[in-house]
Amino acid sequence: MELEVFWKNIKKHRNTVVGIILISFILVGSATFVQPLKYSVKSRLLISQNISGADPYTVSKSNQYLSNLFSQVVYSSSFFNLATSAGFNIDTSYFGNDYKTQMKVWKKTIEARSVGDTGIMEIYIYHPNTYQAQQIAMAVNQTLISKSFNYQQGGDQVAISVIDQPLTSSFPVKPNLILNFTAALILGVAASSLWIYFLPLKEHKRQPKKQNNLVYQELPEENYSAYSAAPTNLPTQENQAENYPEPQGNINNILR
Repeated sequence: MELEVFWKNIKKHRNTVVGIILISFILVGSATFVQPLKYSVKSRLLISQNISGADPYTVSKSNQYLSNLFSQVVYSSSFFNLATSAGFNIDTSYFGNDYKTQMKVWKKTIEARSVGDTGIMEIYIYHPNTYQAQQIAMAVNQTLISKSFNYQQGGDQVAISVIDQPLTSSFPVKPNLILNFTAALILGVAASSLWIYFLPLKEHKRQPKKQNNLVYQELPEENYSAYSAAPTNLPTQENQAENYPEPQGNINNILR
């Protein structure tokens, strides 16, 4: 299909295109708002080591290793138990009663990232209640600061400090409304374009206009008796030779 024809079909069937886009918005919106809206609390921690005699490159690599290690440790069940029992006002019923449910919800609640080789960790907590999100974030930070020796062998040489206190988002961030509805728009446009490209609507056949019924009128019969009879004294074949004699002689004499 040529591009010009394609755009012409889109303009012609723009109501169908708008309908498909609206359907994609409804589907994505339904899937989005079925989930609870969650706020985020972000904090940043710095991991540093006091290694005497080590060069800066070795210290940097060691800090990177520890930040990567702790960013995975926070998802474990042991860390979950340490954080929820750290003395903060955390509603543990939110995570469920059985181990499988607790781990599933906990992994959706916390997110940890290691920032390059800087030794900095970013901790994100997602929760529908901003107060609970703040309590969990402080419990996580406190557990990493006071109980990190459970997961590394550096002992007192490893120090973890909070460089950015927990900061709560002003609006819900999960699910991502802007991203979801942008994806719905792209999906609707793509679906309508493919539909028009591969399954063009059949053109409505134009019905011929009904012609007006023609009324035929019979012509009046000719009355030939009204004309005068032909004259009877016209020359006939019999007396034509008497009235017009045939020329005799040479053709040259006749032409003279």
